[in-house]
Amino acid sequence: MRFWVTVEGRDAEVECRTEGDKVWVELGGKRLEADFHRLPDGEVYSLLVDGRSHEVRVAPGLESLEVSLHGVSLPVEVRHPLEKTLTSLARATGKGGAHTITAPMPGMVVAIRVRPGETVAAGQAVIVVEAMKMQNELTARHEGVVAEILAEQGASVAAGQPLVRLRAPGA
Repeated sequence: MRFWVTVEGRDAEVECRTEGDKVWVELGGKRLEADFHRLPDGEVYSLLVDGRSHEVRVAPGLESLEVSLHGVSLPVEVRHPLEKTLTSLARATGKGGAHTITAPMPGMVVAIRVRPGETVAAGQAVIVVEAMKMQNELTARHEGVVAEILAEQGASVAAGQPLVRLRAPGA
């Protein structure tokens, strides 16, 4: 199965195959084999890769994961590769700037880095959400203009909640 993942603003295509308690992951031409086990809470998996243990938390009903590496938790956005193709086509026709930035997990808005009407570049920090004592800087996937800010600094937000809407430049 092939996925398109985004970690800390970087995109990559990942291919996964499972067989029993084994998972094979191909990323950037590198192939990894891992053992994985679901932990009793049902949302956390333990992965053993090259003798190193990693935790992966799956939030029910979301297209995001939380991966813990060396004590640091990172939100990982997971999408179907078709979305990448459609996004690329939209960019090529000049319609790629419109999208909504959502909270990857429940948390609190600690900073809003943009104002309505401001033009943002792809990868630019837009809003910061603190979750589990970690500050997550959420970025624009591609260039756009801030159309609407849907959350206030200090507000609690739910996973998947829209935070900032961007429109295509010139739209």
